[in-house]
Amino acid sequence: MTTPDITATLLASGPCARDSAPYARLELTGPDAAQFLQRLCTQDVLGLGEGQLAPAAFLDAKGKVQETVLVARCGDVFVLETRADRRASLLALLDRYHFTEKLAMVPVDDGSCHEWVAAADGPTAEAMRTDDGFQVRFARRGILFVRSYGSVTRVDATPLDEACAEALRMCSGLVWVGVETEPSTLALEADLDDHCSTRKGCYTGQEIVARIHTYGKVNRKLCLLQLGPGAPITAPATLLEPEDDLPVGRVLHAVMVDDVGRIGLGYLPADFQAIGTKLRLDGGGAVEVVGFG
Repeated sequence: MTTPDITATLLASGPCARDSAPYARLELTGPDAAQFLQRLCTQDVLGLGEGQLAPAAFLDAKGKVQETVLVARCGDVFVLETRADRRASLLALLDRYHFTEKLAMVPVDDGSCHEWVAAADGPTAEAMRTDDGFQVRFARRGILFVRSYGSVTRVDATPLDEACAEALRMCSGLVWVGVETEPSTLALEADLDDHCSTRKGCYTGQEIVARIHTYGKVNRKLCLLQLGPGAPITAPATLLEPEDDLPVGRVLHAVMVDDVGRIGLGYLPADFQAIGTKLRLDGGGAVEVVGFG
C-alpha cells in the first residue's frame, strides 16, 4: 500500500469526526505582534491576508525543530494552533524572546476542539471566527482537516477514534513535536519544507534552512511506514536492513489501526527512502516504506 491507498482505506466510509481532538490555540495581539512572529517563526506571517492560514515552525539557531503550528491572521490578531500538550511549551518559547514588544499572548479556551477529516479535493488553508468560536481548515497530502472550537453543528460522519485520527495525521506528514521529532531533528528532515518560507527575511534558524536548500541535503528524512500487527510504538525503535541486519534508521511512533495494520513515522537515509523499501523492526516484524522521503 502507498500513502494514498492507506488514506483511501481509512476514509472509505466517508468523512470522520470526533468531538474532542487534542488541539488548542494561542492568540497574539498588539501593535508588535506581527513583527514579533515574523522574526521568530519560519513562515511569512506578514504575507498572510485576512483569514489566511499557513503551517509554520519555530526553530533554534541550529535549525532544530522546537514547535510547529498553524498560524492564521484574523484582523489584527494572529492565531497559533498547536497540539494541546505543546501549548505551554510554545508559550514559554515565545515568552523567552518577548522583551519590550507591545503584545499580549493569550491561551484561548472556549470548549473542546471538534475535528472533521475527509479526503481533500484541492488545496485549502483558511481560518475564520464563528459566532462563538473559531474554525481552521487545512489540507495536506490529500487529507482535509477541519477543526472547530466552540459550538459545532453536527453533520453525518463516521466516528473517528484516536488511533485512526493519529494515522490520518501521520499520512498527512504533520509531525507531533517531541514524539515524532527529537532535539536533534532538523526542520527539513521532518517534512517541514512547506512550513519554511523562502521569501521572507531573517528568522531564528534560517541560515541552516537556507544553506540546506542552496548547497546541501539532509542525511535522513521523515518517512511513513507500514508495520506488521503489534503494539503501538511510543519510544524510538531501530529499523534494520533485512539482509545484513544493519541499523539504518528508527521509527519514533506507530499506532495500530484496523484494515491497515500499524502506521508509523520514522527517519531513514536516502538509500532507504524509496516507496516499497523493505526493512525489519529490531526484535522482529516486517516494515515497508509507504510514503515521503
